[in-house]
Amino acid sequence: MINLPSRVRGTAKAPSPATSSPPAGPAGPGEQVVHDLLGPEANQRLRTQAQGDGLHAVLAQLILETAREADRLHGRLRLQASYYRDRLTEALDDRRATAFIPVSGLLGPCGHSTDLLAARCAQQLNQLGLVLDAYRTAHPTTS
Repeated sequence: MINLPSRVRGTAKAPSPATSSPPAGPAGPGEQVVHDLLGPEANQRLRTQAQGDGLHAVLAQLILETAREADRLHGRLRLQASYYRDRLTEALDDRRATAFIPVSGLLGPCGHSTDLLAARCAQQLNQLGLVLDAYRTAHPTTS
């Protein structure tokens, strides 16, 4: 079966599950920070600890949720940047007639919303760093 590229970004048919391989490394920056600070098996260890009771379980769950939210925000930021990059590429296409290039409203409120999203992503990664510091203080053997 031939996988034809789609005109809509990100909607190309994926290869069949038999030929695809699992992701090799962390999915996003949140997972990457956890991987870098706590080691390659940290996610599995944190999932196991989060199922328990007590302070360590709460911290493990908090790390997992904070990293997941950082990755979600980073994904949204990448999608938004990709969307606006495509809009600019279309506007600067030499094959377009100059009469059809919008003179205003090309990007709309993208600057402000992108700034807010980038700041929120950075804030979430800072929060993840604080939670990881608390976890490493409570678990001195994982440092």
